[in-house]
Amino acid sequence: MTRVLILILAISTLVVARDRKAKAQPGPYAFTSKASAQTLKVLIVQANLREGYTLDSDNQLQFRFSKPAQMPVVDAIFTASSMCKGMTTKKVWSYTLVELKGTTKVTVQPVWEYPDDYCRTQTQEFIWSRPEEIAAFQAMLDGASTSSAQSPSPASQSATPASARASADQQRRAKQHAACLDLAKDNPSISYK
Repeated sequence: MTRVLILILAISTLVVARDRKAKAQPGPYAFTSKASAQTLKVLIVQANLREGYTLDSDNQLQFRFSKPAQMPVVDAIFTASSMCKGMTTKKVWSYTLVELKGTTKVTVQPVWEYPDDYCRTQTQEFIWSRPEEIAAFQAMLDGASTSSAQSPSPASQSATPASARASADQQRRAKQHAACLDLAKDNPSISYK
């Protein structure tokens, strides 16, 4: 009976902590990597193109992607996108890469871009609120730094199943790390490595 009571208390504590989690903050979001800015740019461009985004601008280490998307209902109440011919609401991601002393800082700014009542383009912050996506992005950057540190050999290029397994392990660790961070936000007794 005592074990059941302890288990119920532990579960209820975790549920309460999860429900009280901190609200996600608006960008810009900053990341770092040991990989070169050019290596990271190639990875980021490929990832965005795979997701269906279009490269809108590319100025060396500052670039921007967008794709038509529907804003959340709460935010979309005051937009007039159906009234403005040729203008659509878009989800926009802007990236700035700065390389200094062997470390590259990646700044990410997501926004909604939409037409206002006068068919002028307006922007509104888009809050990147999914910790697992943020952790996966950092894992992608970390993976670039380890892969750029190793020079590719013919033997390693043919080992795609091992690479896929390593990538899956990296994604799993990123998800575990994000979940741990989420729990640790409201519970100072939880630590993570």
